[in-house]
Amino acid sequence: MAVREVSMAREAAEKPLSRLIYERRATPHFEAKPVPEQDLKKVLEAGRQSPSGYNLQPWRFIVVRDPEMRQRLQQAAMGQPKVGEAPVVVVACGDTEGWKKGDLEEMLRLGNEHGFPESGNEGARQAVTTLLSGKGGTAAGINGDINIWVNRHVTIAFATMMWMAEALGYDTAPMEGFWEDKVKDVLGIPASVRVVAMLAIGHLKGPDKPYGGRFPLSRLAFADKWGEPIQL
Repeated sequence: MAVREVSMAREAAEKPLSRLIYERRATPHFEAKPVPEQDLKKVLEAGRQSPSGYNLQPWRFIVVRDPEMRQRLQQAAMGQPKVGEAPVVVVACGDTEGWKKGDLEEMLRLGNEHGFPESGNEGARQAVTTLLSGKGGTAAGINGDINIWVNRHVTIAFATMMWMAEALGYDTAPMEGFWEDKVKDVLGIPASVRVVAMLAIGHLKGPDKPYGGRFPLSRLAFADKWGEPIQL
């Protein structure tokens, strides 16, 4: 079978998102079965292709596969067994200073390469600097706190990777329970980089979690303003 045919067959086998939304559960325990590199690359590519403000892509992904490193990371993650069990743990981070250290100029270069006019570079440069240097005030929506901005965008990429892994037939466990300073120490993460979340990827071991239920839309969604019931 030709390479293109193999690729198309694999894509056709991927689970649809509309199904995954209802079936996915946070995996409590994992088998030791490895995740092939081609699948892992596809998961990471999904994160890489995620949207971000000004296309600045502040995310950084540390892929932890070494068993000894995962055991050390488990201790920094409050002892959660899934960190040591899962064959892959992606630590999603956000670089709060990347825009000052080359990301902004590389974003502008890529934009020009893909059709954005160079005449807009200076305006974009000024807008980003105003927003992320804390000079944008409350109008920027982050109150001068770049940690908020970084967290928002890394979370988008993190969720995109989770759904891609699930679509490929893997089980996942997103985690926010960890000591950031200890994770940084284990993985050698710089002080200017925030650890946002961790994603365990692999295959379920044992029984899955039961469905916990969700609030009805009438409790969560409003029409035009807060508290107004929406009719759908």
